[in-house]
Amino acid sequence: MQERSRDTRRTLIAAASDLLARGGPAHVTLRAVGAAADVSRTAPYRHFQDKDDLLSTVAAESLAALTAEMQHAVADTTTASTPLFRACHAYVRFAWAYPNHYRLDFFGGDHTIPPSRVLVDAANDFNRYFNDLVVEAQQSGTLIAGDIRDVGPLLWVLLHGLAMSNHLVADQGCEPKKGYDADDMSRVLALALQNLAPR
Repeated sequence: MQERSRDTRRTLIAAASDLLARGGPAHVTLRAVGAAADVSRTAPYRHFQDKDDLLSTVAAESLAALTAEMQHAVADTTTASTPLFRACHAYVRFAWAYPNHYRLDFFGGDHTIPPSRVLVDAANDFNRYFNDLVVEAQQSGTLIAGDIRDVGPLLWVLLHGLAMSNHLVADQGCEPKKGYDADDMSRVLALALQNLAPR
């Protein structure tokens, strides 16, 4: 029985994540998630208190996935790039691939989520990893020295700007091909990190 309950919960989270990807937080309702997961109407309410509880869980899993993508990229030494570049590249690539998840993770999208324990824990894990990344890059000489409270946010603002660049273009209804593509991402990111390297 417990295993079936866990399976139902996982199915509901996956359905909510899919609805979020397709339409943003406004499209994620407990009723819509239940229908998409093909479960009874009451099932979502047995696993989640409300929409905020469900979105908080989805956001926490998304942050954990982003952290894992960055860690995986750092561990992949088959390219000549630095660990910092690989992690930053993974960050922006994730944001471009999952724009609604990215917005929910960092800004709530068009829906502000009250902080839940699971989301706070995921955010703390991400922040710890990001800070460790900054310190390691400083120690290896690939990132400017300075207080991590200054350098960390500086790097994050750079990544966020690149991450949001395509979303902002799309939101303004600009002509096709006005945004960045994957090759542009690597070029701009390399240029930015070059300017954040010690001189």
